Amino acid sequence: MDGAVSKSFWAPPTFAERGASVPFTTPIIVGSRIRGRQDRLELVVPNPSGAKGNYILGWKSLPEVFSLTVHDRVLHRALDEAGASTPEAVRASTLRTAATGLAGPAAAKQAKTLLKEQEDAKLLIQFSLLSETVSQLSQGQLKITLAHVQSEAGRQQAKLILARVAHKVQIEGNELYARIEAWSDAVGAIGTPKLARPPRLRKMRQRIEEFANSIGGWSEVDKSEHAPLGGLASLVARETSALAAESFADADAYLEKLDATFGKWDKSLASISAAVERISWMLDGWDLLIAMWEEAVIKAPHEQQAVVQELARILPIIPEEEVTGPRREKIRSIGVQRRKLVKPMEDWVTGTIDADLRTRLEKYKAKAA
Repeated sequence: MDGAVSKSFWAPPTFAERGASVPFTTPIIVGSRIRGRQDRLELVVPNPSGAKGNYILGWKSLPEVFSLTVHDRVLHRALDEAGASTPEAVRASTLRTAATGLAGPAAAKQAKTLLKEQEDAKLLIQFSLLSETVSQLSQGQLKITLAHVQSEAGRQQAKLILARVAHKVQIEGNELYARIEAWSDAVGAIGTPKLARPPRLRKMRQRIEEFANSIGGWSEVDKSEHAPLGGLASLVARETSALAAESFADADAYLEKLDATFGKWDKSLASISAAVERISWMLDGWDLLIAMWEEAVIKAPHEQQAVVQELARILPIIPEEEVTGPRREKIRSIGVQRRKLVKPMEDWVTGTIDADLRTRLEKYKAKAA
């Protein structure tokens, strides 16, 4: 490899240092991340043996170092062109790439479905915010319906309704509508707590909780030396979910006192956007781990143990500098625990996880991106 070995593998100090997870399907770089460094991108590759240290490569050199699958070659080029180095930017490039069909017809169909669901969710989120705003400011006297966001005529009617309550927050109706649109865009990945169908990142937090319960239960009954690794994975998942819940609460709190939210709008929108971005970083990379475990639970015990060992190698532990106080000490202790438990895997490059799973993951990751 042409890159240096990073000393921060076990405890990257920040989300940006850790990088954003990339849904690669080439076995040796599954679990790798992309990060921005000044005017260039870098690939952060977990040491293939599982030992301490990360390989850091210039992004453009990736095809020269690894024999990439067709899917990964296309994705590599798309991420380079977009300069993507955040979870949401990587996801956007991944979906656009898959939708072209270059990653296969199944991935194209799944990506188009996700893009359609994303547009539908945007309307529902906007409706939720409009409805909550009108209801609060009119003290339940006025209502917004879903039809108000489904057509231009409906949106004009919504603006008229907003004009009747906008004086409560001392702004014009059109400005209030514009702020709600901006709010809707900012929370696209998390939505609002009252939506019947939770948006992507709310669902991901729920799935992380389910993962924690499942693999934690497995660790209690497994009799092998790998059982503590399952307990570690469960602990990291629970801590991640708890931290994400705090950021969800931060973002959702702005719905409770709309006069304060709209009264200091620039500050409010910045804080909402920051909370959503933090959630995105916290939950980044978990779809891969969950997919691997979902495949493992129906397999033989020795195969489950191999998967658990691989999961422990790529666990996305929250970086220390992203938390404060007692939480930082807890994160640090988790890192120490992993260093003690995870052993180098000399056979990993030959396929600790079976090739069939990698093929199934390619389809899953296009769906879950």
